[in-house]
Amino acid sequence: MLEGFFKGLHRIGTRPVADESLAEGLMVLLQGQQNFPLELVGTGRRQSEIALIANREGACTQRHHCLAVLSIDPAIPANRPNVAAYIEGVHVGYLPSYLSTRYREWLKSWSLCRASVHCRAMLHAERTVIGGGLGEYRVKLDVEVPFRMTTIQA
Repeated sequence: MLEGFFKGLHRIGTRPVADESLAEGLMVLLQGQQNFPLELVGTGRRQSEIALIANREGACTQRHHCLAVLSIDPAIPANRPNVAAYIEGVHVGYLPSYLSTRYREWLKSWSLCRASVHCRAMLHAERTVIGGGLGEYRVKLDVEVPFRMTTIQA
C-alpha cells in the first residue's frame, strides 16, 4: 500500500536533489588530491590583484595556498569560459571552457546552482625576475574530474 510513497528512497544520496532551493546557503568543497592540476585562464590581466593576495601576509612567497570560490558569470555566453574563480573576494580568472561546460552540467545535475562552491587553490609564481622579485603568478586549483564534493556548511 505504501510502496509507491517510498519508491526510490533506498538510493537516497546517490541521486541528485530535485529541489534547487535545498542548495540555498549550502557550502560545498570540491575534492582534490593536493596536486593542483587545473590552471585558470585569464589570469594575465589580473596579476596585480593576484600579487596583492599572495603577499598579504607580508612575505613575498613563491607559493600561496588559499580557498577559491567558483561562480558562473551570467554576462558571458556559455560557449566561452564563464565560471569565474574568486579568492578573498577578488576575481582571479576562469575555468577553461572545456571544464566550464562540465562544471555547469554537474551543478545542474545535482541542483547546486544556488550553492557556494569552494576548492583549494594555489597562487604560484613561475619564475624569479632580475632584481629578486617574483615573476607572473599562475592560479592553480586542486579539483578532481569528475567532480566530487564534501559539504562544509549546510
